[in-house]
Amino acid sequence: MEKLKLPESLLKNMALTSNQCMKHTYRKGGEDVVKPIPMMMVEGKEVCPRCQVEEQTKELEQVENSKFKQLEKLRKYNTLYKESHVSDETILTATFQNYTVDKPKDNTDEKLMASYREQNRNKQLMLDILKDLKEGQVFNVILQGVPGAGKSHLAYATLQELNNHDRDAEPKKTCLFVSVDEMIRLIKDSFNNKESKYTEQYFIDLLSSVDYLVLDDLGAETGSIETIKAATDFVQRVLYGVMNARQGKVTIVTFNLSGEALFAMYDKKVVSRLLRKPRYVTFKDTKDKRKEQLPF
Repeated sequence: MEKLKLPESLLKNMALTSNQCMKHTYRKGGEDVVKPIPMMMVEGKEVCPRCQVEEQTKELEQVENSKFKQLEKLRKYNTLYKESHVSDETILTATFQNYTVDKPKDNTDEKLMASYREQNRNKQLMLDILKDLKEGQVFNVILQGVPGAGKSHLAYATLQELNNHDRDAEPKKTCLFVSVDEMIRLIKDSFNNKESKYTEQYFIDLLSSVDYLVLDDLGAETGSIETIKAATDFVQRVLYGVMNARQGKVTIVTFNLSGEALFAMYDKKVVSRLLRKPRYVTFKDTKDKRKEQLPF
């Protein structure tokens, strides 16, 4: 903080008057004692020099507090971009605008039309969910269904909108996108890499603290999407620690698992917290967009 000094106007043409300012006190014997401060004439106006210094101090503190608040808002805004962990960086460009839903040229193909209708419906569902979240409603969002349908795309697009929506809000809310598989890999790496900050406690603290969290591709960390295999105690502990601390906050989860597989792979306590106050967006008919882009 800058060193306080009297304004230049006070240092020129100063002259003491016979009056005293009686606003200032000091402690003596456990009591407040008034300390009279001689008043001064400055440019034709009678002022208290101590009052002037206190006013300058107050103004300086307000400036510093304003700077701190702006920096804190910027830090929270950047949480999504600096602290997220993704397995596919192309997701970082995902928006609602570039979630394309092309109508099939052959509108007599019922499977293609069902996929088209489902994608449109689910995009609108997520836009409705986004509206409710912007209004302050708190619930979890479950995006479930076939791989490559665009679940991660819609989840990240939602975070982008939320992050920009309350950029100037007080207090600013934080958003985070984490691939479960990438998180577990980084935690396991920290077991042998003592310099890594990505410990189990680091992720539990980070994921627990943010207001809006996406847990992406739940189940991929077990390597058992095609077969039902229970997650390890380690994975269960991490997920339980996160979800238990996120009560009263919004969590968006994407996975390719069936309901049966979800309950078979994870402890009931973990699943019950994931499915607390749920809003579902399911993909049954949508084809894998990544396969459709292949030239053969």
